[in-house]
Amino acid sequence: MRRKAPTIYDIAAHAGVSVSTASRVLNGHATVNPALRERVERAMTELRFRPNRIAQTLYHHRSHTIGCILPDIGNPFFSQLFLQLEIGAFERGYTMILGNTVSTRALERTYLRTLAERQVDGLLYLGGLANDAAPDPADLQLVREVAEHLPVVVVNGELPGVPIAARVRSDEAGGMRDMLALLHTRGHRDVAFLGGRADVTTSLEKLREYDRIVPHAPAHWRQVTGLTIDAGREAMTRLLTGGNLPTAAVCINDLVAAGALAVAHERGVEVPGTLSLSGFDDIFVAQVVSPPLTSVNHNYGLLARAALDALLDGMTGPPADAVGHDLTGTPRQVDIPTEIVERASIRTVTRRV
Repeated sequence: MRRKAPTIYDIAAHAGVSVSTASRVLNGHATVNPALRERVERAMTELRFRPNRIAQTLYHHRSHTIGCILPDIGNPFFSQLFLQLEIGAFERGYTMILGNTVSTRALERTYLRTLAERQVDGLLYLGGLANDAAPDPADLQLVREVAEHLPVVVVNGELPGVPIAARVRSDEAGGMRDMLALLHTRGHRDVAFLGGRADVTTSLEKLREYDRIVPHAPAHWRQVTGLTIDAGREAMTRLLTGGNLPTAAVCINDLVAAGALAVAHERGVEVPGTLSLSGFDDIFVAQVVSPPLTSVNHNYGLLARAALDALLDGMTGPPADAVGHDLTGTPRQVDIPTEIVERASIRTVTRRV
């Protein structure tokens, strides 16, 4: 038979103290006599006492848990960022609860309600609704209702009209500008854009930079086919069969670049000999394909730390208004610079004068 779990009454009796003294020790009050504290803590160890976290949550109004909603943990970008968030949360004394929505809006709503009901202390929002170019007002209203009672930090996205605690983002538009500038210094003036989705804000940010810097690109150099390896295969196939070829192509992410690279190999197009190719996100895929991809790194560790710091500030600071500023008018936006990691997928083109 299983032994009955010890209670606080057992701890108090074993330590020879009152129940109220044992309770103060358990709940971290500093006013307990050190000798009595030591007796209670020794009794807890000897009886193998485990505190009731649900009861402590009700007592302290804190659960020491953080919710995280993201669209696809199988996507290396999200898994790499979540890993850094989980490590950072643990270092700060918090446990992460993941809501992986598998890019399903109904499940995203369910996780939002469930995490709020579980009384997480704060919520990190990645992708999904936060990257929707035309968010549903009803979905925004649901997040707004949660954010009125719970600090919410949006990472690499936004929730228009929602009183978020902060918006933390890596400079993806700047990363695309830097990549195009690198190609320019290597002699590339004819550059294609592969992948992305017209209904995802982060894709549109990168695409706007491309259209501004390469305004006269032929239509077949601009292949907005999606965010997956298959989308990269489709984009490269269309590029190779569409007419004249550029000397380089920037991809929306490393998965698209991997698919594009596979088609280039199949069609006998040398990378970077005939066509230079770059990725984005600097996930592990960028290092294992051949040639390894030059890519844009989000500074994942710094991005995660900034998001967690902003969330913890939101737990203890003033509430935010509907545009992400605190009530003193101080902006609550944190921008993290990206950086280019150069590998072997880009060559220098010698241009004739």
